Amino acid sequence: MQTLFKSATKFLLFSGLALVVFSCSEDDYNPQVEDQQVSSTEVKTILNTDDISGAADNIIADVFNSGISGKSSRLEDCHVTEFTDTGFTVTFDNCSYEGGEMITGSISIAYTEGQENSFSATYTDLMVGDYEINGTRGFIISGDGQSGLSFSVTSDMSIKLKDGSIIEETGSKTLGFVFDFNNLENSGLTIAGDWTVKADGNTYVVNITTALEITGACDYVGKGIMQLNKNGLKVDVDFGDGTCDDIATLTYPDGTDEEISLKD
Repeated sequence: MQTLFKSATKFLLFSGLALVVFSCSEDDYNPQVEDQQVSSTEVKTILNTDDISGAADNIIADVFNSGISGKSSRLEDCHVTEFTDTGFTVTFDNCSYEGGEMITGSISIAYTEGQENSFSATYTDLMVGDYEINGTRGFIISGDGQSGLSFSVTSDMSIKLKDGSIIEETGSKTLGFVFDFNNLENSGLTIAGDWTVKADGNTYVVNITTALEITGACDYVGKGIMQLNKNGLKVDVDFGDGTCDDIATLTYPDGTDEEISLKD
């Protein structure tokens, strides 16, 4: 989840510069649903789509910020950027980025007319390391950037993994960031929203009933409740009381509780 903090910091500068340049019934019995379970791997898959797409968002911010400021980009000499009156398109040719990930494909940014803090990103065959990203993400940014920042993100995208499997995500999230630039460990992230993830032949409908919370010092969601519907099976995922640990508790319809680990 640390990728999201990096994305927020970069998009803070990105958005500011952009303003200058581009002004069934629950009572029905279904034996197949009753026999299902939710694994820790499935919960991590749902949470990690933002980390994967966040890597692409970091690239957008880096290219844009370097182009406007005149500073060298970490992707210099291996990409082509075309600016228009309404946005820009970046095409990558075997670029090496943070952590050594190789990047190919393209990202197109379009600003929403009449909405200064709104834009969409379209990913076309974008390879970031072992992940291939296609689809769109729409962003609405609010906040002063001094003490906090909020992203409303609407996604319709797919992520192809190294093994050839595909994760699809549609829906909306609100990511809220609280900044402490003197001590990043005191910074925080909240996640709210409703979205759907399809992976490995399963459909997961996610509803955040209590906002998920992550602190800058922790790699895991430490607080909040996610209602997860897996192919009709409704499970509550409780991430705890704010303690930084890798434990979450699943509660099944019959009241059974199960602890899972969020470690890789």
